[in-house]
Amino acid sequence: MHKDVLFTGSVDPVRPLPRDSETSEISPTRDYVLDELPADLAAVAQERMTLADLVDKQSGVLEQALPGISLLDDLAAARVAQLDLLFMLAGFSAFGVPGSETVPRLLTDTISGQCARFPELDPHMSYELLVDVNSEEWERHGRMRVFSEGETGRLERDFYLGHYLAEPKVRAAYRRICALLMEPDLAEPAVLLGGAHRQLDEFRLLMAQYGKLSKDSFNSFRRYHLGHPGGPRGASGAFMPSVQLLELVLLPPTEEYGVYLDQSMPYFPVWARPLIAEWRKRSGDGLNVTQAVLDGSLKLDQEAAGTLLRVIDKFTDFRMIHLGVTKKVIPDAFTGGDGLTRKEIAVQGEERNIMGGENPGTSGFDVRNVLTNSVYRLLTVRQEIQAFHDMTD
Repeated sequence: MHKDVLFTGSVDPVRPLPRDSETSEISPTRDYVLDELPADLAAVAQERMTLADLVDKQSGVLEQALPGISLLDDLAAARVAQLDLLFMLAGFSAFGVPGSETVPRLLTDTISGQCARFPELDPHMSYELLVDVNSEEWERHGRMRVFSEGETGRLERDFYLGHYLAEPKVRAAYRRICALLMEPDLAEPAVLLGGAHRQLDEFRLLMAQYGKLSKDSFNSFRRYHLGHPGGPRGASGAFMPSVQLLELVLLPPTEEYGVYLDQSMPYFPVWARPLIAEWRKRSGDGLNVTQAVLDGSLKLDQEAAGTLLRVIDKFTDFRMIHLGVTKKVIPDAFTGGDGLTRKEIAVQGEERNIMGGENPGTSGFDVRNVLTNSVYRLLTVRQEIQAFHDMTD
């Protein structure tokens, strides 16, 4: 639907749309975040405004907005208001670790107060707020929250919007694989796997567009999403939920992948957390395509078996694209430069520690190891399935 706008700069991030704009859904700090925050952050970065000036200005904005925030009684409206409050808070992250003297106390108190009123709200900038809620607001009102001005703001908008538009494709693939697992006697394996392959190809093509994003452009807004030592992890594409759901229905969770899931659970969208936990248990208990094929409970004819391998290959293609794009925009996280081809990853022998590393990604993990591990797992199960079918043909 919006594929043509990604990374083209063809649509301004502030674009009026003839869509509904009920006042109940308008955040009391929306106008400031949309119309002034990017310019204020640029002014601080260029030393035309001090952090103290920014604190004073935002404190004034919040004093005027508090009555409206206190009247919010709807979770959907509260999510949008929380998005704006967290955009204001994240704006300080590029200029040092937030502390009581460098962030409006009223801002942190308001965020905490909203979390107390609505326990479903994230107290930190999350993937769900930054990508899903933000993009839903863009579709509803034509306004996207960004930290940057001008052309960089358009690229930043496309970065968030691209994840939002691509994620349903991989979710559709996951649902097809679920149907294959849950009702194998009623399912048509070749048809379901063929549909999953097509959806994954569309997902891969959408995500490949991030290759157009330059290192400088990406890092100009990435700095607002970096977590702080001892604080929450940054909002990151690592927490796109349906990618994890697809992996769990395809193959059993390994020990190192379990570490990733344990650490990531508070950062997945709220709706996805119980579903990921459920499929993690099911998959660990053997309800996944790989084990179902290997133990004979899922019988695939030659056509379906070939399509399953193509599904795994397409998922691996996406993982390799993600690896390549990340290396391009965060090269410091890939010091050494070796071991990044499929052939090299396939023979690395084991998954590597994701909790170490001197150059973590936005999510706070060792980004190189997270990405190469994900490829390694897929290549390993592909080899197992291929060997099984070669033996049973």
